[in-house]
Amino acid sequence: MGFASEMYVKILDSWDEFNEWCGGGSRGLLVVAALALLILALLAVVFVPGLMPTDDGEGVVAEETPTKQVPETKPTAAPTVAPTAIPTPTTEPTPIGTPVTPAHLPEIHTVVINPYVTPSFNFNPVNCTIARNDSVVWINEDTSKQGKYILTSDDGLWQPVEIPFGSEFTYTFNSTGTYHYGCEYFHSMQGTIIVK
Repeated sequence: MGFASEMYVKILDSWDEFNEWCGGGSRGLLVVAALALLILALLAVVFVPGLMPTDDGEGVVAEETPTKQVPETKPTAAPTVAPTAIPTPTTEPTPIGTPVTPAHLPEIHTVVINPYVTPSFNFNPVNCTIARNDSVVWINEDTSKQGKYILTSDDGLWQPVEIPFGSEFTYTFNSTGTYHYGCEYFHSMQGTIIVK
């Protein structure tokens, strides 16, 4: 039998003897609990300062501190301040001038590519007049052949752009002028953008 086992057996034997001495049953546990509470109370009294009165005057009894009488003073009257006049600001009427018109907001203009439905086999519309900073979007809606078109700029504004069926190409015109464009496959398809 090991040391731990021997100690365990001795503790159990001692407990049985103590329990018999207390009268058996649960009385032994009650006695142990009462002793533990008594020990805790004693430790609290010893280690918690101020629970027991001492001779050095640091006990828990509060001493009365004498109060000093403050002589009565008569209230002084507050000085009266005369109100000063607040100057009223004068407002000048705003001159009525010409109304300010808002700057032109850029717009998007649409050119449809579907030459088989136009009488002259061309863009729709052929000519488009727009303002500076407006954009033009070319949309391939060729329902007859569903082919692709290559859009070219005669003025070199963009490189040739392939526009398959259902796709689009957008270009913003930032300078005034007249610009010509066409289709690489069908040279008869020509269009003009006039930017004012």
